[in-house]
Amino acid sequence: MIETTYENNELRPNILYKYRDDSGRTEDIIKNQKVWLSSPSQLNDPLECRIGEIPLEWETRTIRELENGQLMGVVMRPPFFEPPTRLFSLSERATKHWIKRFGKLSHERKVKAMRQLYSDHGVDLSRPENIFKDMRERLSKVGIFSLSEDCSNELMWAHYGANHQGIALGFSSSHDCKLASQRHCLPVTYSREKPTFNAGFINEVQVFAPGSGRQNVQRVSFEDPVFRSTISTKTSTWNYEKEWRYVEETHGLFDFPGDLSHVVFGLRMSPERKLHYRNLVKQNTNHNVEFFSIGENQDLSGLTIIKEK
Repeated sequence: MIETTYENNELRPNILYKYRDDSGRTEDIIKNQKVWLSSPSQLNDPLECRIGEIPLEWETRTIRELENGQLMGVVMRPPFFEPPTRLFSLSERATKHWIKRFGKLSHERKVKAMRQLYSDHGVDLSRPENIFKDMRERLSKVGIFSLSEDCSNELMWAHYGANHQGIALGFSSSHDCKLASQRHCLPVTYSREKPTFNAGFINEVQVFAPGSGRQNVQRVSFEDPVFRSTISTKTSTWNYEKEWRYVEETHGLFDFPGDLSHVVFGLRMSPERKLHYRNLVKQNTNHNVEFFSIGENQDLSGLTIIKEK
């Protein structure tokens, strides 16, 4: 039997498993030491990566607070937060006149005047109103590689392991690898409620040099708890999967997120195919890999795991 242990007192199994069919694509995973991270639209659950409705009042207030921060940066400069004596190419007199006139404008006109000033000097300011639109676009591009902490689940073998004729690849989450990183490895939460914003969020800013032709960007950080919950929440129907996710900001082909440490053969895999995979793993790895087979219990209590010699 494979025992699940936990690293550094965290609820993180030291081996996470990917169920696969017996196919050329599975062989390529072993040969190339790479895995495909799917976009949310490629996953089998149509409710994946959905965020709850953002309260309009909160969104409006948040956008205004971000705009106020930009405005403050124009008229108050550190370290003493006094009005600047010069703005860009404006003379001291022109700067004083601009700030005086600026102070009499409404919020909306202040924002417009600020943007025009920066635009006249080759700087395209970020637009806070685009933050949540950008977030939804980024959610659609996230890369997800689904894993499980359980390698002996009957339903998982039936659904993802080619009706028990497939294989489960076990990746180590120990040491310095993506599966050991809280940024890249997330436990799935099973819930009936979609994650949503009702307080602040972690904001990140990308600033480009004047004249670069690129717009400065404010956006919800990949580290933001709500953003991360959105890419790691599923309905309670799926809780039997005990899923963890290796995630990247974009989908596509990536190196193994951890060492291939275990290979588990399905109950119905033939001895010939087992030998084939054993040879394939030995030819393409330079570290020790343990091999196991799924067996049948004498009663109907489930499956058992047998270590191979």
